[in-house]
Amino acid sequence: MLHLHFGVRGGRTALLRDTQKAPLMVVRPFELPCGTLMVFIVNPTGGVLGGDHAEIRVTVEGGARVLILTQSATRVQPSPDGRPATQDIRFQVAAGARLEFHPERTIPFAGSAFAQTLTAELEEGAQFALTETLASGRVQTGERLAFASYESRVQVSVAGRRVYLDRQRLVPDSLTRAPGVWGGHDYQASGVFVGGAVPADLPGPPGVLASGISAGGAVWLRGVAPRGPDLDRALLGARESLRRQLWGAPPVQVRR
Repeated sequence: MLHLHFGVRGGRTALLRDTQKAPLMVVRPFELPCGTLMVFIVNPTGGVLGGDHAEIRVTVEGGARVLILTQSATRVQPSPDGRPATQDIRFQVAAGARLEFHPERTIPFAGSAFAQTLTAELEEGAQFALTETLASGRVQTGERLAFASYESRVQVSVAGRRVYLDRQRLVPDSLTRAPGVWGGHDYQASGVFVGGAVPADLPGPPGVLASGISAGGAVWLRGVAPRGPDLDRALLGARESLRRQLWGAPPVQVRR
């Protein structure tokens, strides 16, 4: 369990309340040169196991600027009894606030099962960004599409009106390996950006990332690539382009 509450004190974003229970915890916040407060979520264990449940709650008050990252990839360990590891993430972002969540890659091991729900409730005038990447398995060891199941549901609402919904359910079999689903690619990315002006140029690059605008006005991203670093570079470029166009925000200079 991890509950975080951010606000503005003395003209600066501050972490006002921090409730954590192992294995989830946060390293102390770091203020970036742009004034954004950056927090790393840490799981010091070897990964998540079948039957584990993680709950993350984040509240951001008006005027605060928050960037949440994870310290390392989410390694989903095998589940011998078939029970999935589950994660429930809920964000509340007030008008005039900004929350960005860019976790490291999710890597489902052979025989693992994982189900995640992420819900973001924004007030009118709030800004929000999410990018995620998923590997087909432990690619460097030759393990590919050997996990039992992966499920994800992401919903973003503004003033109670849903502007974005993305649902995935992957159960590897012969169809998952077919061209047009994963094909020869081993890495997938997705993302959503909400708030600010409509971008003049939606980010590419063709063949790696696709992007568009939902009926509710959210900018979405989707991409695949055979190599993780290629997808990461494309996603980072798209992220900074959208931050600049939507919010007039300077590049994020992350200190690890």
